Amino acid sequence: MTGALSRDAIQASGEQPIDPITFSVLLNRFNAIAREMTLTLEYTAWTSILALVRDFSCAIFDGQARQVCMADAIPIHTNSLHVVLREMTRVFEGDINDGDVIVCNDPYSGNTHVGDVVTACPVFFEGRHMFWSVTKGHQLDIGSFIPTSTPATARDIYQEGLTIPPVKFYDRGKARHDVIRLYLANLRYNDQLYGDLMAQLGSIWNGQRRLQEMTAEYGADEISRYVDAIHDYADRRMREEIRAMPKGEFIGETWMDSDGQGNEDIYIRAAVTIGEEHITVDYTGSAPQTPGAANASIGVMQAASGVPILCCIDPTIPHNDGCLRHITGIAPVGSVCNAKYPGSTAIATTVPGDPMQDAVWKALAVALPERAVAGFGRVQCVPVLSGTDQRGDVAKDWGVMLFNGASGGGAAPHADGWPLMMTLSASGGLKSLGVEMSELLYPMLVERMEIEPDSMGHGKHRGGAGINMALRSISGPMECHLFGDGASNPPHGVLGGTPGIGGGNYRESQTTGVRAYCSAKGHMTISADETWVSVSTGGGGNGDPLERPADAVCRDLRDGVISAGTARDVYGLAWDPETFAVDEAATRSQRERIKATRGVLRLLTPERPSASPWLKEHMRPGDVFLLDPH
Repeated sequence: MTGALSRDAIQASGEQPIDPITFSVLLNRFNAIAREMTLTLEYTAWTSILALVRDFSCAIFDGQARQVCMADAIPIHTNSLHVVLREMTRVFEGDINDGDVIVCNDPYSGNTHVGDVVTACPVFFEGRHMFWSVTKGHQLDIGSFIPTSTPATARDIYQEGLTIPPVKFYDRGKARHDVIRLYLANLRYNDQLYGDLMAQLGSIWNGQRRLQEMTAEYGADEISRYVDAIHDYADRRMREEIRAMPKGEFIGETWMDSDGQGNEDIYIRAAVTIGEEHITVDYTGSAPQTPGAANASIGVMQAASGVPILCCIDPTIPHNDGCLRHITGIAPVGSVCNAKYPGSTAIATTVPGDPMQDAVWKALAVALPERAVAGFGRVQCVPVLSGTDQRGDVAKDWGVMLFNGASGGGAAPHADGWPLMMTLSASGGLKSLGVEMSELLYPMLVERMEIEPDSMGHGKHRGGAGINMALRSISGPMECHLFGDGASNPPHGVLGGTPGIGGGNYRESQTTGVRAYCSAKGHMTISADETWVSVSTGGGGNGDPLERPADAVCRDLRDGVISAGTARDVYGLAWDPETFAVDEAATRSQRERIKATRGVLRLLTPERPSASPWLKEHMRPGDVFLLDPH
């Protein structure tokens, strides 16, 4: 935040002045506490989804349930945590005490989906309720009818697993062991998930302790005054940011591949209205609620509305309540973007969370083309694998959500996209589980994990590459549950950039060579004779490919990121195949020939559903395609 602070910018509304140095110190102190909470959870969690992949978020709220800060968090979590926390405070109004821990995973109580478990404790100082210390962690299992916390084939909330409305796990400092036993009795791998629960509690208790120490140092009144100033500061800067944006309504459209029940190309429409000081995202006109698991909860709807907008503003503006209050999401109840009970929202954070953000990004590309980011690969080729490890003296059930083959990110106006971005909803906040750790922890062999050439969209800046991965079980059959999207509806290109490939996955018999391709959602059993292969899409390209520096194209060609045909036909590159030296004159000539024949470049491409040709290009005679298999 260097250079952003001034006495006028952070002046509180009261008569007593706000000291900029104290303001900066306390703002960074809050951020440091949130980071310590994050490290506490990461270093003490038991399952790889939390300890190694970091599919969790930590945040601090004030006593009024207004977000003060978060750190290294998952945007779909932290841009919606206020919704579920306010429901928690409503349910326990008048009964919130020092030592309480409230837990919730209910998507109809403001949470994102049942797989995300929220743990929150109120922070008191000398009897005064000052803060909330909060974590949200994606659980490996939540008691679904199948071994995954993201059951894409669920038909209603009852099939998703254990639903927990706001309930106390600790009451006035005393553990409610009966409630905790009830929770664990409904979960697979409950010894590991007990460890994850205690890691989340350790994180919020650590945050509680640090917040109390800070309040004791500065005094409750002074801390409250500066918390208000932090919110006011973000509020004023967000107002200024929105005032500088073009005004009006801007439309973005996209499609989900399927809903988990065999219905394809589910339509999503976002109307982004930029006013003088407020932005509204309205999903009216999107498809009705689906019979499958790909419906949004109200928490996901609010988060998906805001995340792309937050990515378009000055990054030094704190993402707290003062900022978030300027963005509102709207969607009719009973639509795919705002499910009606008891509709399933089991995979809501990514599907339709990713496509909903895609639609907002497309609208922003019309409004703010200079800030537009091309389409990200949606969560794709990220299976939940499970089975029984029979290699030891005692057979042991195992499970893992494997992010290694995830898709690439879209290109920005001034930079290439990143590989392994995994999902718009995380925006780079997740980690990939290393091959060595995958094989050490689980009975599988990763035969390859490598860049897929030409998988990304091309442009002045290209998308991040997709990944080609192959793995097989080394101890009996392996269940593969998929919950992704964006294979048939690939990441879009902007400002003349091209889309990603879409990609896909299949199981291949090592005996016959026959492949069974699977849509981005569904269930397959991978036998001991079969290999599971995934080819994820890269992100979309940004800008005219003929404007990409020739040396950058040549470097991508040399490194195997793109093929010779793409370098020549898309980027117009001429080079020496022995030395990889660019032929500048021949490149200029080749680019002029391409420009003269290619036609007008589009702002957004593709503009129709099911635009990916990848499946058609890769299926061989005898292969089969499975749409949302159960």
